[in-house]
Amino acid sequence: MYTSYFGLEEKPFSIAPNPDYLFMGERHREALNHLTYGLGDTGGFVLLTGEVGTGKTTLSRRLMENLPENTQAAFILNPTLSSQELLATLCDELKIRYRKTGATLKTLTDKIQQKLLKNHSDDINTLLIIDEAQHLQPEVLEQLRLLTNLETNTKKLLQVILIGQPELQQLLQRRDLRQLAQRITARYHLLPLNKQEVEQYLKHRLSVAKCFRNIFDKSAVSAIHKTCKGIPRLMNLLAERSLMNAYNSNNAVVNRKIVLQAAHDALGDEFEVKPWWQNSFVKVGGLVSALGIVLVIGIWWGTYHLHGIQPERSLASAVESNVESNATQTLSINNNATLVNTNTNEIAQNAGADPKIVVQEKVIPETVANRNDDIDSKNEVAALNNKLAETNVEFIDKEKPLAELQTTQQTPVQNLAPKVKKVTPNNYVVEAEEGVSDALLASFQSAIEETKQSDNTVEKVKVDNSDVLPLTQMPTWVQDGVPSLAFEMHIYASDGQGWIRVNGRDRYEGDYIGRELLLNEILPQKVVLSFRGEKFTMDALTSWN
Repeated sequence: MYTSYFGLEEKPFSIAPNPDYLFMGERHREALNHLTYGLGDTGGFVLLTGEVGTGKTTLSRRLMENLPENTQAAFILNPTLSSQELLATLCDELKIRYRKTGATLKTLTDKIQQKLLKNHSDDINTLLIIDEAQHLQPEVLEQLRLLTNLETNTKKLLQVILIGQPELQQLLQRRDLRQLAQRITARYHLLPLNKQEVEQYLKHRLSVAKCFRNIFDKSAVSAIHKTCKGIPRLMNLLAERSLMNAYNSNNAVVNRKIVLQAAHDALGDEFEVKPWWQNSFVKVGGLVSALGIVLVIGIWWGTYHLHGIQPERSLASAVESNVESNATQTLSINNNATLVNTNTNEIAQNAGADPKIVVQEKVIPETVANRNDDIDSKNEVAALNNKLAETNVEFIDKEKPLAELQTTQQTPVQNLAPKVKKVTPNNYVVEAEEGVSDALLASFQSAIEETKQSDNTVEKVKVDNSDVLPLTQMPTWVQDGVPSLAFEMHIYASDGQGWIRVNGRDRYEGDYIGRELLLNEILPQKVVLSFRGEKFTMDALTSWN
C-alpha cells in the first residue's frame, strides 16, 4: 500500500472521526472554548452548528475526552426518535434501570429526574450531547426543555449540547420553541478552513501518521482548497485518493495534476476545478456586464440625440424655424398695413398679394396663435414669404418720410440664424399701423418680451453655473459625505421640468436625493448638486461610490 511508499505508519486521511487527528486550528479552538464555557456552572443549552463535514462530531468527541472526571455524559447519534424513545435512550446512556415494557412518558421522566438529583448530591455533572440535532421534532425539543427545568438555586442539573447543520438554527427560531432558544448560553458556527489552514491541516494529519515532509506541493494544496472549499471531510477523501494516484504513478510528491485527476475519481464532476472562464459566476457576470454596456450605450445614444445637439445648431435651427413660421403669420395679420422697402411694392405685386402688408424688421421668435388669416390664399403667403427671404422689411409708421426709411440699415432675414456667440439682445418696439387693433399690438409686444426672458434665462444658467466645480475637485469632506449615487436616466427640459433617475428613484429639481444632498439643477449634460451648502456638478449617467 501507499503507506510504506510514503513512510506512513497508518492512513492519515481516514474519514472516521478520530479525535487524535483533530486539527485544532483557530476556528476549532474557538469552538471548543465556546462549548467549554457553555458547560460552566450555570448549565443550560449549548449550540454548535456547521456545514456537513466541517468537523463537528470530531470536535464533540474531543470535548468528551477533556471532560472532568465528575461528569457523566450521554451521547445520542440517532435523533429521529419520539419523545418517549428519546427518554428511553437517555435512560440507557445514563444506566438508569426501568421496566422495558409498559414504560410511560411520565415514568421515564421521573426516573431521569431521580438520577439527576442523585448525581447532584454526589457532585456529578450530567451532560447530554445530541448529534444531527436538526432532525429533532419540535415536541422532542420541548421535552428536553422540560427536563432542564430541574435545577437548584445556582445551576441546571442537566446540561445539553445540540450539534447540527445550519438548519438547526432555523428550527430554533420557531415561535413554539422560543423558550428553549432563550436558554441557550453559548452558540458557535463552525466555518470551513481557509487556504492557509488547509495547508496546516494536511501537514498536521501527515505528522500524526509520522510523516514530517511535504508530500503535497503548493499547487496541490491550492487545488485541494478550491475543490473542497475548505471542508475537512472532502479534503480527507481527495487527499486519500491523491496519495493513491501518486503511488500508482511513482510520484514522490503530489502535484496539481494528480489532485485534479483524484477529484474526478473520488468526488465526481461536481467537484472538478474548472477554468475561471467556465465558472458560472463569471458567465453571469459577463452577461450582466454586456447588458449593462448595451444599456449605457443606448441611454447615451438617446440622450445625445435628445439633448446633445450643439447649442449653436439648435438655436440657429430654432431661429430659422421661427422666422419661417412667424413671417407667414405676421404677413397674415392685416392687409391694411403697408410693405415699405426699396422693392417692396414690386415684391408684393410679383407675389400676387396685396402690397399693403406690414412686416417687422426681425421676425419675433415666438408663435402668435389663434389669429384669423385675412389673406385669401395660402399660396400667396408662401410666395410672399419666399420673396421676403431675399429682402429687408420692417414695421413703419405711415407718417415717417420715405427717404428716412430708405436710409435705414436693414438686416437680411437669412442672417437671423447666426451662431450663439453672435446673437445680441435687441429691444423691439411694435408701432401701431392704421387698422391694427390694440390687442394685436399687445400680443406682439408680449411675444417679444417672453423671447427676451427666455434668452436671458438660458444665458443666466450658463453664467451662474460656469464656476461650479465637479465633485472630484471638491474638498475631501464633501467627497466622503456624498452617498453612493448611480444615475440611470437623464431628461433635460429648458422649462425646468426635467428629471433624473438616481439610485432607482425619479428626482426633480429641488428634491433631496439623500441626507443633506439636494438636486439644484438639471443641465443638458450634467446636474448641479449641493451638500451642506457646497455646490458641485456631476456628469449625466455617471456613478459615485
